[in-house]
Amino acid sequence: MKTYRILVHDRRCAAPIELVAEMARDERAAEFARERWAASAHVTAIEVWSGPRRLCSFADAQRRAA
Repeated sequence: MKTYRILVHDRRCAAPIELVAEMARDERAAEFARERWAASAHVTAIEVWSGPRRLCSFADAQRRAA
């Protein structure tokens, strides 16, 4: 299992919400983040980090383009 840091930018909060999750693969961490971002209109962006490397991010601009 790998540990991921997930930053959730929610318009209702002044600072990003930091989640720490253990998941088997990078793809699962990205899928989790995408699902969480899509589930709430309040979430403006979400980032997935593995150590110092940002694996992926989702943001409002992508939601409007979809």
